[in-house]
Formats: sequence, structure tokens, C-alpha cells
Amino acid sequence: MKGLSYFLLAMFLLGILACGERGKSKGNSTLRTFEIDTTLKKTTIKYIATEHDFGQVREGEKVVQVYEVLNIGDADLLIQSVRPSCGCTTPKYDKKPIRPGRKGSIEVVFNTKGRSGKQRKTVLVVTNTEPPNTVLTFTGEVLKEE
Repeated sequence: MKGLSYFLLAMFLLGILACGERGKSKGNSTLRTFEIDTTLKKTTIKYIATEHDFGQVREGEKVVQVYEVLNIGDADLLIQSVRPSCGCTTPKYDKKPIRPGRKGSIEVVFNTKGRSGKQRKTVLVVTNTEPPNTVLTFTGEVLKEE
């Protein structure tokens, strides 16, 4: 399991570099992106899907994908952070605790402006689960306006 967590973290970092966001920091520090509150009681999360292919869209469109999550554990599920691999992707997520047996959601908006060709974007989700990190992925093709 530990190897998988390192792999997912490496894939997330590669996504950031591939998107041209190197050296651009929002907030205090890049390291803060990966801070995890270890004092929270652990629970279990189930993602309805962790991957999505949006197919072909025209450059300039905004593509929206909602990833549903289910708390199948015994403690409240807390989504601590959702970090996109690129500035072209904006996440929105439930900031209130998700009670055991309840559903929550993570909405991701991908702005295709200035993009073309095959796209693969990732979003790192940090929760009070084991492992704490999950990478959500979406792919597709942006068609350049002629």
C-alpha cells in the first residue's frame, strides 16, 4: 500500500510539472499541499468512480465532472484538501463532515481555454482515510478552433 501512495504522489507531481505551474505557488508553501491531519479518527471512503473520459470538446469550453464519494466507515469523513495538478482545473468539495453511510461530492471544472489535443489531468484528494491520498483522473481531447 505504501508503494501505491508514493506512486500516486509522484503522478500528481508530474501532472503539476507537465501543466507549466512550476515555480508558481499559491499560499504559504508547496509543502502545505501534502499536510495531513493525523489526529483525525480514520474512516473508509468509497469512490463511485476515480476516472472519467470527457471525450471530445471544443477549445474554450468548461468541462464539469462530479466524483461521488460514500463514507462506508464508522467515523465522519473529512475531505481535508483537493489539489488539482493544473491551474486550468478548479475543484469544489464538501467541507462539512460526511456522516457514516452518507454521500458527498467533489466537483472538478476543467477550463479548456488555451488547450488543444489529448489531455490528462489529475486531482489529489486528501482525507482522513488509510491511505489518506487518492488521485482522481480525467482525460479527453480538446479540439482547436479553426
